[in-house]
Amino acid sequence: MQFYYQTVVQIEVGLFTIAIILFTIFNMFNDPILGYLCDKSTRFTKRWGKRFPFIIMGAVPWSLTIIFIFAAPNVAQVGQIGAFLWLLFFYCLYDGFFSLYDINRVALFPDKFREDKERKLAGFFQAILETIGILLGILIPVITVEILGGTIGWLVQGILVTVICIISVVLMIPGVSEDQELRERRAHIDGEETVPFFKGMKFALKDKNFIGYICLWVAYSTSMGILIASMPFFVDDILGLPKIGEIILIGYIIAVPLTAPLWYKLSFKIGIKKVALIGSIILASMGLPLLFVPSGFTGLIWSFIVIFLAGLVDGAIISMTLPVFSSIIDSATIRKRKRQEGLYNGIFVFFSRVGITVRVVIFWIVQTFSGYDPVGDNTLVELLGLRIQMSLIPMLIMFTGAFIFWKLYKITKKELEANTTRLKELGL
Repeated sequence: MQFYYQTVVQIEVGLFTIAIILFTIFNMFNDPILGYLCDKSTRFTKRWGKRFPFIIMGAVPWSLTIIFIFAAPNVAQVGQIGAFLWLLFFYCLYDGFFSLYDINRVALFPDKFREDKERKLAGFFQAILETIGILLGILIPVITVEILGGTIGWLVQGILVTVICIISVVLMIPGVSEDQELRERRAHIDGEETVPFFKGMKFALKDKNFIGYICLWVAYSTSMGILIASMPFFVDDILGLPKIGEIILIGYIIAVPLTAPLWYKLSFKIGIKKVALIGSIILASMGLPLLFVPSGFTGLIWSFIVIFLAGLVDGAIISMTLPVFSSIIDSATIRKRKRQEGLYNGIFVFFSRVGITVRVVIFWIVQTFSGYDPVGDNTLVELLGLRIQMSLIPMLIMFTGAFIFWKLYKITKKELEANTTRLKELGL
């Protein structure tokens, strides 16, 4: 998106940064409040389920808004302010619907899947499916823009992604629907007194396990976001190749499914925390070689190898996301005697969106102080800023998140198993 708005729409990087900051402020209220309201809502529970209606109400319009993000008028037509307002409005609309969908999708997971084994199995499948999604997200714009050209190519890829999303929404309906037993259990739990919003948020933000989880996955999403968002600039200016050069990310796509089964099996032996930490530390280390990548075909091979190695360990992080989140929800539910998955995930989604702001601020700082110009010629010194943006900055962010997670997340394998039994005894 940043590459599209800077090179095709040609919005100034400062205005792009301001739009993302304003979006984050919107997001600051949107996600936790949506999570709280969905936790509180009982209107659909007995007939349709606690989460299913909100998932569908969010997923369908969210899929459609993707088209508008990549159908923006350029600054020659509407000026810088017009392009800025288009980006801000449709990005906030996009994220509002996404939050309604994703908050409830993730909140449903620990309630629907209670056993550690099935949560880890779901995490394994998540790693595979998420990787396929990233593959399509890379290939579709590369192919359409390369064949059809800038403006029309970006619009067509937006339409294609929307079609794929709608098909995926239809396919996921059996999985996110709630059976009668789950609906009845949630209706009984919802009959109890609701925890006030700010009291629930205060409780969540005092949960050290939860804060550790947030820090690790915000660091992960931020560092990977920087890498993927930088890739079009990297291919264009460092490697000196056409857009098709972005296929080096396929190395990542190939690698994740190869090792996902190994991480899944290892989690039963050493626990979900250690698997996540191993993946995080090795993934962070993969940033350093990107600082020295040469240009041309040699650089393409070099980058492919590094990204392939990163993919081998990335599955450890992706596959542990839902099991770790579920373990935190179980622990919090026992302590509070109340399920608040929606509020917890709303808070998490908010902080994960802060990662988007961090990313664009880093882009702005690098482009401002290094003199790097995305649409012009650059010297080797100016391109050094882009290299640092691709390598050292994500590496430091990832190491920091892994360290905080190691210090704060304290749920042991034994405690995790005991919590599953205790929740059954409490009827939660």
